[in-house]
Amino acid sequence: MALPTALGVPWWMEREAMLDQGAISPEPIAVAGTEDPAELVGSRWELRGTLVGELEGSAPPPDGTRLVDAVFKLTPGEGKARKRLTDCDFRAVDDQGRWWQPTSSYSMRPSLEGTVSVLYGCTGEDGEPLPAGEEAGVVVSFLVPDDAVDSLVFEVAVPTAGGGADPAPQAMRFEQEE
Repeated sequence: MALPTALGVPWWMEREAMLDQGAISPEPIAVAGTEDPAELVGSRWELRGTLVGELEGSAPPPDGTRLVDAVFKLTPGEGKARKRLTDCDFRAVDDQGRWWQPTSSYSMRPSLEGTVSVLYGCTGEDGEPLPAGEEAGVVVSFLVPDDAVDSLVFEVAVPTAGGGADPAPQAMRFEQEE
């Protein structure tokens, strides 16, 4: 009986330390619907909807894939909250557990002018943190297989320093409205 405890406790402690440091992705908190903004480490996020196949004259995606844009409204919080956004991370996940990182291949489309680029975190054009309290549009583009489009959920993660007053890394999962 001592052996399972001797093996389990160090593993659990190491896992908790890795979660606090951001070495392990956090379990995202589900956000139902898009009616109200949800808070993630001091900033407010809202999934406003998705667009599928809006290429605007760009080359079509590879056969068997579709371009999906997740459109968010972001209101950065004060102080550390807005600085944490410089490391925001996104992914799209389907009902089979497959996931995709954002693509930069379609980031130069005309309709994306004036939105926050997520290539290097959620920052302004100059790479500086976004102004606190000012709403910003965030469009995140994904290339996903055709069979994944209808079941996608979108995850936003904001890594933070662990311990003390700083919360461990946190993430939210936004579901598309049916």
